[in-house]
Amino acid sequence: MGDCDTKITDENQSIELFMTILVNIGNVLSILYNIPQMWRTHKLKKADDISSHFLWMRLSAGIIWSIYCIYYRMWYVIISWTTTIISTTQILYYKYYPSPLAQMPLVELQEFQQRGESDIEQHEQQEHQQKKEVNKNSHSQSYHDDRHQYQYSYPHEIIQLN
Repeated sequence: MGDCDTKITDENQSIELFMTILVNIGNVLSILYNIPQMWRTHKLKKADDISSHFLWMRLSAGIIWSIYCIYYRMWYVIISWTTTIISTTQILYYKYYPSPLAQMPLVELQEFQQRGESDIEQHEQQEHQQKKEVNKNSHSQSYHDDRHQYQYSYPHEIIQLN
């Protein structure tokens, strides 16, 4: 019986080691996957293209999981959720308080410079209206500018209509 007990203990130690390695890999990945979005948001100083619902649900989940992990003393897992909370808070900040110096994509900036400053509001209203033209049945969206009309079909097809 002594050999059987030793074998079970060795297996448990192997499983514990494997799980510790696995949770550390997961923590490194959870830190790394947040960096690109945080960097982009910090660089642009705005996050208007990210859903508020997504961000608030992500923050709520992070807080709830953190409370759970603290209660059960799951210190390895709390690292991951703390990273999620910090990154989501940073993105929410720029979502609701974008910098007045927020960078504008170069294409839009060039278009505005060509059209003149008075057309900026009109262009923003057109973009807002175009976003409403989503055809929910075919999962496509129409877009047109002064020169061309496009239709975007999901996942990643762009068709020039004229």
